[in-house]
Amino acid sequence: MAANYTEIGKRIAKRRNVLDLTQARLAEKADLSTPYVDTIERAASKISIETLMKLCSALEVTPDYILLGVDKEFRNDDLEDIKNEIYRCDETKTKTIKEFIRWYSDQKI
Repeated sequence: MAANYTEIGKRIAKRRNVLDLTQARLAEKADLSTPYVDTIERAASKISIETLMKLCSALEVTPDYILLGVDKEFRNDDLEDIKNEIYRCDETKTKTIKEFIRWYSDQKI
């Protein structure tokens, strides 16, 4: 499986925005340069494992989130509960739930 650096950059930028961080502040927290953070977010540069770990720490996420968009901290039992509740909904409610989740995940909370 090849790394998708465009998606990695988007996830980093999205999480940075959720935390209300500038590229400069993220760079400072991760001990990186601001231009380097910019190149990572634009997928103009590949990141090393060391840089990945620095960014994960600064962004308070797991490498799974940055690399794959998956947060392993989320419990499978929780997913099963959510899935079971969604199965009980009709198509309109399911669509509304999806839209809400997309909206909610983009909020700066």
